Amino acid sequence: MKNFLIVTAHVEGLNYIDICQSQYDCVICADGGLEIAGILGLTPDLLIGDYDSGQLPENREVIRLPMEKDMTDSEAALDLAVSEGGENIIILGGLGGRFDHTMGNIGLLAKYCGKLHELAFVDGYNRVSMLEPGRYDIPRNKYRYMGLIAYGGSVEDLTLRGVKYPLTKYTLRDDTSLGVSNEITASAASLLFSAGRLLLIFSDDTPKPGTISPAPLRTRFR
Repeated sequence: MKNFLIVTAHVEGLNYIDICQSQYDCVICADGGLEIAGILGLTPDLLIGDYDSGQLPENREVIRLPMEKDMTDSEAALDLAVSEGGENIIILGGLGGRFDHTMGNIGLLAKYCGKLHELAFVDGYNRVSMLEPGRYDIPRNKYRYMGLIAYGGSVEDLTLRGVKYPLTKYTLRDDTSLGVSNEITASAASLLFSAGRLLLIFSDDTPKPGTISPAPLRTRFR
């Protein structure tokens, strides 16, 4: 299973992030992500974006994109990672800064929901992925909070156990904040729903430094 890391130009909470490059088969920098990679001590395998020659390191593959295009550099990098066989893809950043970019990135989770083993946007404070219907075990992890947000319509028959605020066969609509700020209280939470798409958001106000794993922070049972 191929693990890809995509580094973007804006990453919140950089001091709380540690990356073990050996866990990844390929590191892609999307435009300004090259500077972030340098701060984290990462050596990119490939660069993609509207670079000029003065920005580029030697001996690295570069895919130059026009400044005016129909997608962001992050989406282009993600599509490339998928085309190269990426199955666990971590996108570092993309959750702060310009809000239109953040919302566009949530749309990218929907684009590939259910098509990859793992796709998550991660920064120092958050890890955001999207789930398709099914049953999941979610072990307790370094994050304090677990938030659940319905995306693009209601989530049906949502059942939660092993958490501070359990639910049973609940219809979670996409116009409510009810699913935020839950906490895993057991060794693992169980989550089940029958229809819809669900944003799974791990977050912390006072993060604990830790290595970002390419593996998902849950197990799905089919």
